[in-house]
Amino acid sequence: MHNSHQNIASIATKALLALIATITITGCATKKDFYAMGGSRADGTVDMAYDFRQFESPVVNPAQAQSIAKSKCRVWGYSDAEAFGGMTQNCHQRDGFGTCVAGQVVHTYQCIGNLNEAPQVQSPGAAPASPSGAMSKDQWREHQLQQLKSEKGLSYEEYTRRYREITGQ
Repeated sequence: MHNSHQNIASIATKALLALIATITITGCATKKDFYAMGGSRADGTVDMAYDFRQFESPVVNPAQAQSIAKSKCRVWGYSDAEAFGGMTQNCHQRDGFGTCVAGQVVHTYQCIGNLNEAPQVQSPGAAPASPSGAMSKDQWREHQLQQLKSEKGLSYEEYTRRYREITGQ
C-alpha cells in the first residue's frame, strides 16, 4: 500500500509541475521580426509575414514591416507602401487535438505612388528623362542603384540581394 501512495504522489507532483510549466509558457511575449514572403509586382502588393508557435504572444513592430514593404515597392518603381488592412493566418503544424502549434501571420501591403512623380535627381553621366517624365529602363536601374547606395545600415546580404533584384542578376 505504501508503494501505491508514492506512485500517486509522484504522478500528482509531475502533473503539478506540468501545469506550472504550461502556465509559465502560456502568453510568453516573444519579439517577432517581419520578413517579405511574397507578393506581386504586377498587382503592386508585398506580403509581409512573421512566424509563431503555440503559447507565444508575438510582439511585432508594424514600422519594421512598413519599412521592408516600402523597400520592396521602391525596387518595383513605387514610392511607398501602405498596409492593406487585415491579416491571414496560416497553420503549418497542428497537434493531435487540431490546435495550431506553429504557423505564420501574413499582412499584405499595397505599393503606392510612382517614383517618376517625384523630382528626378540626375546622376552624373545619366541621360535626361524623356519629355513625358518617364525614365528609360537603364535610367530607372541607375536611379534604383543610386538609392540603394545611399541607404544606410543595410547588411551585406540585404544589399547584395537588392542589387541583384535591380540588375536582374
